[in-house]
Amino acid sequence: MVRALIALGALLLCAGCVTAPGVPQPAVQSRIADANARAAALVRAGDDAGAARYYEEALRLARSVEDADAIAAGAINLSIVHQRLGRDAAAREILAVVLDEKYLSFSEQRRTQAELRRAILDLASRDASGAAAWAQRAQERCERLACNLAAAILNVRALIALDAGRPEEGARLAQSAGDAARARGDRAEAANALRTAGRARVALGDPAGAIQPLEEALALDRELADPRKILVDLVELGQASAAKGDRDAARAYFERALTVARTARDTRSVEDIGARLRLLEGR
Repeated sequence: MVRALIALGALLLCAGCVTAPGVPQPAVQSRIADANARAAALVRAGDDAGAARYYEEALRLARSVEDADAIAAGAINLSIVHQRLGRDAAAREILAVVLDEKYLSFSEQRRTQAELRRAILDLASRDASGAAAWAQRAQERCERLACNLAAAILNVRALIALDAGRPEEGARLAQSAGDAARARGDRAEAANALRTAGRARVALGDPAGAIQPLEEALALDRELADPRKILVDLVELGQASAAKGDRDAARAYFERALTVARTARDTRSVEDIGARLRLLEGR
Protein backbone atom coordinates (compact mmCIF):
# COMPACT_ATOMS: atom_id res chain seq x y z
CA MET A 1 0.00 0.00 0.00
CA VAL A 2 2.72 2.50 0.95
CA ARG A 3 4.53 1.83 -2.34
CA ALA A 4 1.28 2.48 -4.24
CA LEU A 5 0.77 5.73 -2.36
CA ILE A 6 4.27 6.92 -3.13
CA ALA A 7 3.57 6.19 -6.78
CA LEU A 8 0.49 8.38 -6.50
CA GLY A 9 2.40 11.07 -4.71
CA ALA A 10 3.83 13.21 -7.48
CA LEU A 11 1.05 15.76 -7.70
CA LEU A 12 3.31 18.72 -8.23
CA LEU A 13 7.10 18.49 -8.32
CA CYS A 14 7.85 21.96 -9.59
CA ALA A 15 4.52 22.88 -11.16
CA GLY A 16 4.50 26.63 -11.43
CA CYS A 17 8.31 26.83 -11.20
CA VAL A 18 8.82 27.60 -14.88
CA THR A 19 8.69 31.25 -15.82
CA ALA A 20 8.00 32.85 -19.16
CA PRO A 21 11.14 33.14 -21.30
CA GLY A 22 12.63 36.60 -21.53
CA VAL A 23 10.75 37.95 -18.50
CA PRO A 24 13.20 39.53 -16.03
CA GLN A 25 12.86 38.38 -12.43
CA PRO A 26 13.82 39.97 -9.13
CA ALA A 27 16.94 38.40 -7.66
CA VAL A 28 15.14 36.34 -5.03
CA GLN A 29 12.55 35.07 -7.50
CA SER A 30 15.34 34.01 -9.83
CA ARG A 31 17.02 32.12 -6.99
CA ILE A 32 13.74 30.39 -6.12
CA ALA A 33 13.28 29.29 -9.73
CA ASP A 34 16.88 28.08 -9.91
CA ALA A 35 16.58 26.06 -6.68
CA ASN A 36 13.32 24.48 -7.87
CA ALA A 37 14.82 23.62 -11.26
CA ARG A 38 17.83 21.99 -9.60
CA ALA A 39 15.55 20.04 -7.27
CA ALA A 40 13.37 18.83 -10.13
CA ALA A 41 16.46 17.67 -12.05
CA LEU A 42 17.63 15.71 -9.00
CA VAL A 43 14.19 14.10 -8.65
CA ARG A 44 14.43 12.93 -12.27
CA ALA A 45 17.89 11.55 -11.51
CA GLY A 46 16.54 9.66 -8.49
CA ASP A 47 18.38 11.77 -5.90
CA ASP A 48 15.52 12.62 -3.55
CA ALA A 49 17.83 13.62 -0.69
CA GLY A 50 19.57 16.16 -2.91
CA ALA A 51 16.22 17.37 -4.21
CA ALA A 52 14.99 17.89 -0.65
CA ARG A 53 17.90 20.23 0.08
CA TYR A 54 17.12 22.41 -2.94
CA TYR A 55 13.36 22.40 -2.24
CA GLU A 56 14.16 23.51 1.33
CA GLU A 57 16.23 26.37 -0.07
CA ALA A 58 13.45 27.37 -2.48
CA LEU A 59 10.92 27.32 0.36
CA ARG A 60 13.19 29.38 2.62
CA LEU A 61 13.61 32.01 -0.06
CA ALA A 62 9.90 32.07 -0.86
CA ARG A 63 9.04 32.61 2.81
CA SER A 64 11.55 35.43 3.04
CA VAL A 65 9.56 37.45 0.49
CA GLU A 66 6.11 36.05 1.40
CA ASP A 67 5.51 34.68 -2.10
CA ALA A 68 2.40 32.66 -1.28
CA ASP A 69 2.30 30.57 -4.44
CA ALA A 70 5.99 29.69 -4.27
CA ILE A 71 5.62 28.84 -0.57
CA ALA A 72 2.75 26.45 -1.32
CA ALA A 73 4.57 24.84 -4.24
CA GLY A 74 7.72 24.44 -2.18
CA ALA A 75 5.92 22.91 0.79
CA ILE A 76 4.02 20.42 -1.37
CA ASN A 77 7.12 19.43 -3.37
CA LEU A 78 9.10 19.01 -0.17
CA SER A 79 6.32 16.87 1.30
CA ILE A 80 6.53 14.56 -1.71
CA VAL A 81 10.27 14.00 -1.50
CA HIS A 82 10.17 13.61 2.29
CA GLN A 83 7.61 10.83 1.86
CA ARG A 84 9.73 9.13 -0.77
CA LEU A 85 12.63 9.23 1.69
CA GLY A 86 10.50 7.62 4.39
CA ARG A 87 10.23 10.84 6.41
CA ASP A 88 6.47 10.77 6.87
CA ALA A 89 6.44 12.98 9.97
CA ALA A 90 8.47 15.65 8.18
CA ALA A 91 6.24 15.32 5.10
CA ARG A 92 3.16 15.94 7.24
CA GLU A 93 4.77 18.77 9.21
CA ILE A 94 5.80 20.74 6.13
CA LEU A 95 2.23 20.65 4.79
CA ALA A 96 1.17 22.68 7.83
CA VAL A 97 2.90 25.63 6.14
CA VAL A 98 -0.10 25.66 3.79
CA LEU A 99 -2.87 23.94 5.73
CA ASP A 100 -2.45 25.90 8.99
CA GLU A 101 -1.38 29.30 7.63
CA LYS A 102 -3.53 32.14 9.02
CA TYR A 103 -2.10 35.24 7.35
CA LEU A 104 -1.05 34.46 3.78
CA SER A 105 -3.62 33.84 1.08
CA PHE A 106 -3.03 30.64 -0.91
CA SER A 107 -4.97 29.85 -4.06
CA GLU A 108 -7.77 27.31 -3.89
CA GLN A 109 -5.79 25.09 -6.28
CA ARG A 110 -2.78 25.02 -3.94
CA ARG A 111 -4.99 24.32 -0.92
CA THR A 112 -6.60 21.43 -2.79
CA GLN A 113 -3.19 20.02 -3.64
CA ALA A 114 -2.10 20.27 0.00
CA GLU A 115 -5.28 18.59 1.26
CA LEU A 116 -4.86 15.73 -1.18
CA ARG A 117 -1.21 15.33 -0.16
CA ARG A 118 -2.30 15.13 3.48
CA ALA A 119 -4.84 12.44 2.58
CA ILE A 120 -2.06 10.41 0.92
CA LEU A 121 0.17 10.78 3.97
CA ASP A 122 -2.56 9.84 6.42
CA LEU A 123 -3.43 6.74 4.45
CA ALA A 124 0.24 5.72 4.31
CA SER A 125 0.24 6.04 8.12
CA ARG A 126 -2.87 3.80 8.28
CA ASP A 127 -5.08 6.66 9.43
CA ALA A 128 -7.97 5.82 7.12
CA SER A 129 -10.47 8.16 8.80
CA GLY A 130 -8.06 11.10 8.59
CA ALA A 131 -7.28 10.27 4.97
CA ALA A 132 -10.97 10.10 4.10
CA ALA A 133 -11.65 13.47 5.77
CA TRP A 134 -8.82 15.23 3.91
CA ALA A 135 -9.80 13.59 0.61
CA GLN A 136 -13.39 14.76 1.12
CA ARG A 137 -12.20 18.33 1.74
CA ALA A 138 -10.07 18.19 -1.39
CA GLN A 139 -12.95 16.84 -3.45
CA GLU A 140 -15.40 19.49 -2.24
CA ARG A 141 -12.91 22.26 -2.97
CA CYS A 142 -12.11 20.75 -6.39
CA GLU A 143 -15.80 20.55 -7.29
CA ARG A 144 -16.21 24.25 -6.52
CA LEU A 145 -13.21 25.05 -8.70
CA ALA A 146 -13.75 22.52 -11.49
CA CYS A 147 -10.05 21.83 -10.85
CA ASN A 148 -7.72 19.47 -12.68
CA LEU A 149 -7.22 17.14 -9.68
CA ALA A 150 -10.50 15.23 -9.92
CA ALA A 151 -8.86 12.04 -11.20
CA ALA A 152 -6.11 12.15 -8.57
CA ILE A 153 -8.66 12.63 -5.79
CA LEU A 154 -10.75 9.72 -7.05
CA ASN A 155 -7.65 7.53 -7.19
CA VAL A 156 -6.82 8.33 -3.56
CA ARG A 157 -10.42 7.70 -2.51
CA ALA A 158 -10.24 4.33 -4.29
CA LEU A 159 -7.14 3.38 -2.28
CA ILE A 160 -8.88 4.49 0.92
CA ALA A 161 -11.80 2.20 0.09
CA LEU A 162 -9.47 -0.72 -0.59
CA ASP A 163 -7.61 -0.14 2.65
CA ALA A 164 -10.93 -0.12 4.51
CA GLY A 165 -11.90 -3.49 3.02
CA ARG A 166 -14.40 -2.15 0.48
CA PRO A 167 -13.04 -3.50 -2.83
CA GLU A 168 -16.28 -3.00 -4.76
CA GLU A 169 -16.23 0.70 -3.92
CA GLY A 170 -12.52 0.83 -4.69
CA ALA A 171 -13.12 -0.70 -8.12
CA ARG A 172 -15.94 1.76 -8.84
CA LEU A 173 -13.86 4.78 -7.81
CA ALA A 174 -10.88 3.55 -9.83
CA GLN A 175 -13.14 3.29 -12.89
CA SER A 176 -14.35 6.85 -12.33
CA ALA A 177 -10.75 8.03 -11.88
CA GLY A 178 -9.76 6.38 -15.14
CA ASP A 179 -12.67 7.99 -16.98
CA ALA A 180 -11.75 11.42 -15.59
CA ALA A 181 -8.08 10.96 -16.45
CA ARG A 182 -8.75 9.84 -20.01
CA ALA A 183 -11.12 12.77 -20.55
CA ARG A 184 -8.22 15.10 -19.74
CA GLY A 185 -5.58 13.07 -21.56
CA ASP A 186 -3.80 12.51 -18.24
CA ARG A 187 -1.80 9.33 -18.79
CA ALA A 188 -0.18 9.35 -15.36
CA GLU A 189 -3.51 9.33 -13.51
CA ALA A 190 -4.95 6.86 -16.02
CA ALA A 191 -2.10 4.52 -15.12
CA ASN A 192 -2.76 5.08 -11.41
CA ALA A 193 -6.42 4.19 -11.95
CA LEU A 194 -5.56 1.02 -13.85
CA ARG A 195 -3.13 -0.03 -11.11
CA THR A 196 -5.76 0.53 -8.44
CA ALA A 197 -8.35 -1.34 -10.51
CA GLY A 198 -5.96 -4.29 -10.66
CA ARG A 199 -5.47 -4.23 -6.90
CA ALA A 200 -9.26 -4.14 -6.49
CA ARG A 201 -9.64 -7.25 -8.66
CA VAL A 202 -7.16 -9.11 -6.44
CA ALA A 203 -9.05 -7.98 -3.33
CA LEU A 204 -12.28 -9.22 -4.92
CA GLY A 205 -10.75 -12.67 -5.34
CA ASP A 206 -10.12 -12.35 -9.07
CA PRO A 207 -6.32 -12.13 -9.45
CA ALA A 208 -6.51 -13.36 -13.05
CA GLY A 209 -8.71 -10.35 -13.85
CA ALA A 210 -6.08 -8.04 -12.39
CA ILE A 211 -3.42 -8.88 -14.96
CA GLN A 212 -4.84 -6.89 -17.89
CA PRO A 213 -5.32 -3.54 -16.08
CA LEU A 214 -1.93 -3.91 -14.41
CA GLU A 215 -0.25 -4.63 -17.77
CA GLU A 216 -2.00 -1.57 -19.23
CA ALA A 217 -0.73 0.53 -16.32
CA LEU A 218 2.78 -0.79 -16.92
CA ALA A 219 2.58 0.10 -20.62
CA LEU A 220 1.54 3.67 -19.81
CA ASP A 221 4.23 4.08 -17.16
CA ARG A 222 6.86 2.79 -19.59
CA GLU A 223 5.69 5.40 -22.12
CA LEU A 224 6.06 8.01 -19.36
CA ALA A 225 9.47 6.57 -18.42
CA ASP A 226 8.59 6.63 -14.72
CA PRO A 227 10.81 4.07 -12.95
CA ARG A 228 9.05 4.37 -9.58
CA LYS A 229 5.69 3.48 -11.08
CA ILE A 230 7.14 0.79 -13.33
CA LEU A 231 8.57 -0.81 -10.21
CA VAL A 232 5.18 -0.70 -8.46
CA ASP A 233 3.42 -2.13 -11.53
CA LEU A 234 5.84 -5.07 -11.75
CA VAL A 235 5.48 -5.86 -8.04
CA GLU A 236 1.68 -5.71 -8.29
CA LEU A 237 1.80 -8.00 -11.34
CA GLY A 238 4.02 -10.42 -9.43
CA GLN A 239 1.62 -10.46 -6.50
CA ALA A 240 -1.42 -10.98 -8.74
CA SER A 241 0.32 -13.80 -10.61
CA ALA A 242 1.29 -15.48 -7.35
CA ALA A 243 -2.28 -15.14 -6.08
CA LYS A 244 -3.63 -16.91 -9.16
CA GLY A 245 -1.08 -19.69 -8.76
CA ASP A 246 1.24 -18.83 -11.67
CA ARG A 247 4.60 -19.05 -9.89
CA ASP A 248 6.65 -18.77 -13.09
CA ALA A 249 4.97 -15.52 -14.13
CA ALA A 250 5.24 -14.18 -10.58
CA ARG A 251 8.96 -14.97 -10.51
CA ALA A 252 9.50 -13.25 -13.87
CA TYR A 253 7.69 -10.08 -12.75
CA PHE A 254 9.55 -9.96 -9.44
CA GLU A 255 12.91 -10.47 -11.16
CA ARG A 256 12.13 -7.63 -13.57
CA ALA A 257 11.14 -5.47 -10.62
CA LEU A 258 14.40 -6.37 -8.87
CA THR A 259 16.38 -5.21 -11.91
CA VAL A 260 14.54 -1.87 -11.93
CA ALA A 261 15.06 -1.42 -8.18
CA ARG A 262 18.78 -2.20 -8.40
CA THR A 263 19.24 0.15 -11.33
CA ALA A 264 17.45 2.89 -9.38
CA ARG A 265 19.57 2.08 -6.29
CA ASP A 266 16.37 1.63 -4.31
CA THR A 267 17.73 -0.50 -1.48
CA ARG A 268 14.42 -0.77 0.39
CA SER A 269 12.69 -2.14 -2.71
CA VAL A 270 15.59 -4.50 -3.42
CA GLU A 271 15.19 -5.98 0.06
CA ASP A 272 11.40 -6.15 -0.23
CA ILE A 273 11.42 -7.86 -3.64
CA GLY A 274 14.16 -10.25 -2.55
CA ALA A 275 11.96 -11.30 0.37
CA ARG A 276 9.02 -11.84 -2.03
CA LEU A 277 11.16 -14.05 -4.26
CA ARG A 278 12.37 -16.10 -1.29
CA LEU A 279 8.78 -16.53 -0.11
CA LEU A 280 7.75 -17.60 -3.59
CA GLU A 281 10.48 -20.25 -3.59
CA GLY A 282 9.53 -21.40 -0.10
CA ARG A 283 12.81 -20.21 1.43
